[in-house]
Amino acid sequence: MPLGRHLIKALPLAGLVIAALFVSGCAGEQPAQPAEATPTPEPVIVSMEVLDLNIEGFGDMPAPTATPEPTATPIPFSYYAPTVNMTYEELVGSLDDMNVKAKELLKDGFPDPKTYYIIVDKQWQLVLVYKRIDDGTKLGKPDLTQPVRYMICSTGNPKKEYGHETTSGIWQIDVPKERFYQFVNLEAAQYLTLIHSRTYFHSVLYDKARDLRSLVQSSYDNLGTKASHACIRLTVPDARWLWYNIGYGTTCEIRDGSATDAETGSIRAQLILPKSIANVKLKAGDVPWTDNWTLADVLHQLKYKYEPAPLPDLGDGTDDIATPTPDTVPTDPGTVTDPGTVTDPGTVTDPGTVTDPGSVWVDP
Repeated sequence: MPLGRHLIKALPLAGLVIAALFVSGCAGEQPAQPAEATPTPEPVIVSMEVLDLNIEGFGDMPAPTATPEPTATPIPFSYYAPTVNMTYEELVGSLDDMNVKAKELLKDGFPDPKTYYIIVDKQWQLVLVYKRIDDGTKLGKPDLTQPVRYMICSTGNPKKEYGHETTSGIWQIDVPKERFYQFVNLEAAQYLTLIHSRTYFHSVLYDKARDLRSLVQSSYDNLGTKASHACIRLTVPDARWLWYNIGYGTTCEIRDGSATDAETGSIRAQLILPKSIANVKLKAGDVPWTDNWTLADVLHQLKYKYEPAPLPDLGDGTDDIATPTPDTVPTDPGTVTDPGTVTDPGTVTDPGTVTDPGSVWVDP
């Protein structure tokens, strides 16, 4: 058979093979899937309606609740009169330092004399200490909105043997201070702070200095009444507070007081101490210190200095002349009695003539 005829027959077969191969190769590739269309969100229609505040019933809607102001916690009375929470033993006992001299205990000094203002009210038998307002005068005046300490006391009883009324007036605390001393009448007391002349702040009484077993129970029982010779008796913690916190030069006003003074009377009504205990056994340092201050709290701005105690008060009622209290003669609030106006302020009993070299001649 001629070659050309064979080629003619083979051409259709070759075309079929090529077409089959083409179809087989294209079958391995998958056509790309078209992406699914994201539906268009429906538009949100915001109402533009204007609210009419004048419509009926709108005024009945509740008003927003105001945030309440925090209520201040009231200060308890015991903050100013901590003795009301103390035991009898603490009120008449002692720390373990009663044999230490004042010059050692007070060597760091006192707060500035313009820090406090003391009022002794003889009507209500109270000692009231306030922050002082420095008004430019020598004595200043009390800031009655800032009380510091309230204390029950006993002032002079003129009906008592050798006793007389505690002199009213405005004074500046004098220099002498003693830790535990014997008086001329053989009684003793703790924490003596001289107010003027021969009148002291001091604790309840003992028959013998530095002997707690010799406590005179009646001197505690009589607190709140006139019971001393002329001095101002206090519980031991109150006398201690004055001893450490009141420096010489601090103003002390001793006033007659008034039975119609309801505010001071209210303080006195709340200042209730525990009953005394007969034959209580006391030992220095046995009772805890529960007072609301510490020695570390005391500011030391006034240097300590020593002066001997003055002569005894003989109970004759004579005294140096005080600056009148404001309700009597307020002519010159800056005038103050010269605390050195005594017969001989430097004279003291010869310590060699008494059994206790620490004895001083003062009036309890």
